Amino acid sequence: MNTYKKAAQTRFIVAVSLFAAAIISALSLTALGNRTETYWVAKYALEPGAQITGSDIEVTKVALGESAQKYIPGQTQLVGSYLLRAQGAGELISINEVSDIPPSQRAQQVPIAVHSSDLPSDLELGESVNIYWVPESAMGGVQVGSPKGIVYGAYIRSINRKSANFSSDVALSISLFDSQVITLLNATVNGRLVIVRAVN
Repeated sequence: MNTYKKAAQTRFIVAVSLFAAAIISALSLTALGNRTETYWVAKYALEPGAQITGSDIEVTKVALGESAQKYIPGQTQLVGSYLLRAQGAGELISINEVSDIPPSQRAQQVPIAVHSSDLPSDLELGESVNIYWVPESAMGGVQVGSPKGIVYGAYIRSINRKSANFSSDVALSISLFDSQVITLLNATVNGRLVIVRAVN
């Protein structure tokens, strides 16, 4: 009988301990979820590409719970960074919406097509290239304008030489800075693009 009572008491103590642990755990999670921390927000509407100044942002206290890791805490240095997208007034700034690299130096991948004879036949992925624009001859064989370099230090990200089986063009993907994209696209309106391997 004593053995039965001792076993029952032990089970009761264990049950009470488990119940107490569950309550403490729940209270701890609630406390963590309700804990406020400081995060950066935009003082007013900001445009994408803008460099953040001290007058553009301010800190605010909010309880974000599990979402906290998505946003920039107030103790992080943010002045001097660049916005990747527009920010509304009072909007929390996400870690995925800022960059230390200015827009003019961020790389973009641009697809282009060039004549198979206008690039080195042994060009490989990852190689650095310069791109030149060559004007097409106008009616009567008169060339309008002179060849000129338009992009320097770009990189080859992909080459599809199979496309040349169906046309005279080779499809390329070029990695270059934001500031060079419009220049390259404008050059595709007329004339030819010539890809030249960069010499280090």
